[in-house]
Amino acid sequence: MARHAALPAALGAEIERRCPPAGTRCAARLVAASLPDARLVRVKHPDTDTIRRARTEPSVTAVRQRADGTLVMALDRFGRTADREVADVLAAHAGGAPMRLVLDLRNNAGGDFDRMRRVASLFTGPQEAAIRLVGLDGATDVALPAPLRDLELDGAAIDVLVGPGTASSAEVLAALLRRNAGARLVGTRTSGKDWLTRLVPVDHDWRLAVPAERIEVPGEHLAQGLVPDIAAAPAAGP
Repeated sequence: MARHAALPAALGAEIERRCPPAGTRCAARLVAASLPDARLVRVKHPDTDTIRRARTEPSVTAVRQRADGTLVMALDRFGRTADREVADVLAAHAGGAPMRLVLDLRNNAGGDFDRMRRVASLFTGPQEAAIRLVGLDGATDVALPAPLRDLELDGAAIDVLVGPGTASSAEVLAALLRRNAGARLVGTRTSGKDWLTRLVPVDHDWRLAVPAERIEVPGEHLAQGLVPDIAAAPAAGP
């Protein structure tokens, strides 16, 4: 736990005083109550039927093409196949002229950090030190990997729709596309969640979610939310 977040100095003594020796859930409750943005998360244990019928929720939830040829794609999560879904949509609409794309992240509250990096690389290609994680042990530079597919998006005009519902990894994606792919951010200020969340096992049924490393994108300011290049009132749908 202490590897991920700075704990209040008096918390250890309070845990020893109030919790029994094997009281991990008691200790986790005290940490969640004392640490800003920490929370207890119940583990969802699937039954056999749920496992057998499990399916992956799509990450790309809407795709359409405007009359002027602009491709509009809503990316609402970073599921297991997010980079493949995005790559398939872009490849299917690629043509001779440079692509015009609107990527809608207004309903994307974030999610898996590494899946987000793979999506970003589709637009930017591999990038060294694209992200910096700042934690208790210092700073670590994180690269964007080689993309799943080379989509040749050089010259693409990209607008990214953002708003208060754009949070965490989705904010990082928006910042990466503005910094490394020439995208414009359109909409209203984003959530401002500029840290990674780590899950610490408590027991069979509970995990403790704690804020860990702060996320930085060089040249961008994630704290308090990203400010769009073009202010636009919220609109329904992509």
